[in-house]
Amino acid sequence: MQLKIVIWNANGLAQHTVEVKTYIQTQNVDVMLISETHFTKRSYVKIPNYTICATQHPDSTANGGTAIVIKNGIKHHLHGYYTQEHLQPTSVVIEDWIGPLTIAAVY
Repeated sequence: MQLKIVIWNANGLAQHTVEVKTYIQTQNVDVMLISETHFTKRSYVKIPNYTICATQHPDSTANGGTAIVIKNGIKHHLHGYYTQEHLQPTSVVIEDWIGPLTIAAVY
């Protein structure tokens, strides 16, 4: 199984949702690692046929943050949760026929 993994610095994912959706779908991306999501408790993004795992800045302001957008059908689970003022990682473990693969988006 080959995975198409892409890295994206969003500088605010909510205002770039259409661009990200179009890119993911036209490029048939399996996993997108995103930094600078700027998510808060009130902001979120949905992308059809994908699951989004995200970590926001601990003070819930629109800065920093990361997300992993992963195609539905790829077996995975969130790998813990950790957030600090200076570090907001999101990591998932993908279950592959070879074994587990841990990937992370880090800000």
